[in-house]
Amino acid sequence: MAGGRRNINRASSGRSPLPPPPVLLVDDASKGRLGGQAGAEGLSARALTVKHIPVPVIPQDGGVTFEVLMFVFTVMSSCLQFLHLYRTVWWLPQSFTRYAMNFYLIDPYLVGFIGTILSRRLLYCMLCRVLAAWSPAHAWPLLQQLLQLMMLCAVSACLVWCAYHIIQNHPLMNIFFLCYPIFVYFILFGLHVSPFFDVNSLPSASKKDQKDRPYYGKPLHNCSSSPHAIRDEVEGLKTDFNNRMKQILFSSVLNAYYAGFVPCCFAQAYLYYDVYWATQHLVFVWLGCFFMYLVHCCPVRYCDVLHRAALHLGRWGRVEGRNSHIPSHIWAESTLWHQGALVKHCKELYKAEGVCNAAEPGNQTHNRFYAVFSNPTNLVLSLVSLQGLVVLVQLCVLVACSEWYHVVSLGLLLFASYYTLFKLARDYLVCWRLYGVERAVQQRSAE
Repeated sequence: MAGGRRNINRASSGRSPLPPPPVLLVDDASKGRLGGQAGAEGLSARALTVKHIPVPVIPQDGGVTFEVLMFVFTVMSSCLQFLHLYRTVWWLPQSFTRYAMNFYLIDPYLVGFIGTILSRRLLYCMLCRVLAAWSPAHAWPLLQQLLQLMMLCAVSACLVWCAYHIIQNHPLMNIFFLCYPIFVYFILFGLHVSPFFDVNSLPSASKKDQKDRPYYGKPLHNCSSSPHAIRDEVEGLKTDFNNRMKQILFSSVLNAYYAGFVPCCFAQAYLYYDVYWATQHLVFVWLGCFFMYLVHCCPVRYCDVLHRAALHLGRWGRVEGRNSHIPSHIWAESTLWHQGALVKHCKELYKAEGVCNAAEPGNQTHNRFYAVFSNPTNLVLSLVSLQGLVVLVQLCVLVACSEWYHVVSLGLLLFASYYTLFKLARDYLVCWRLYGVERAVQQRSAE
């Protein structure tokens, strides 16, 4: 019609019309309003799906193997600290001893106390392996709880017996150094017994889970198109990761405390020893335990679960210098937004930066989760760099050593550091190759 053409020309003579607003991926509230097959096909055609690549099988130490390695490392570290304190000059002709240490100065009950603390998890894992092989599957949860109670009673009795004899030869104030980690344990884990014996036992995320299932199993990822389900999954994974880090930090500090610090606290007042070297040994033991627990509790497969959840979660970046004429939507919690979408939330303008975005704009918890786990390669690379720095420092100190017990101490600690560095470097190469291919596939599908 002529009138229609005149209206078009008049409209085109002014300013250009605004571009259409961004397209939403999935809206739970609008699913019922999409009528017909054409609407569903149009929505699915414009939606970007997150593509995951399966993680290859990476050899990992089992529970018993890891506890054996940790027990050997901590007991060796404790013996080396006693060597730093009670070493002798047995090779001199005027020496009245034939041994490298003054064993008569070491309190045997203190050694028993330390050995009980350091060996509790190894004994528990070995008993669990034996009972699990002979007990029926339906009775295993009850037997596991009974085993934990029996182990708790046995360990407590042994610790109390050793502490009673320690009091006879040391000031009463020193008992505080023995019991201090126990109070910290109650603050972190409450009355739960499992974290004391099993490093993989973690407190649950909610009160409902504590009634049904007191401890987490292996977390799994569920690819969902529901923003509510994605945020709930991220919240559970965030809690699980925080609990793992709490267990890693407490376990590493506990081992270093009893293996490196307690022997110094109970040294005789007249005993002279190198405080700087004993403190340095304590730091190296703590770093070694920390990285060993970290590699065991957060393997590549576990990090991949967090990575997949982070890709579904996405992230929002705040747009500075916003213009009121920029087309945008009001953020809705039931909507899954595509990359580049502009939304308004709490009087601020945000732009979607992930492939799909279910996060809440301005939520710092969601931003940190996405920043850390959207590319686990950077996280593993930082761990490799830190462990490599520890090995480099240990090598430099070893080169500068002149005392025989210094060489023995650092030489043995370096073996554990090399083993952890190898596993971290292997994990980094796998992550670098895996997530590089994943990004290439995602970019190819977006084109």
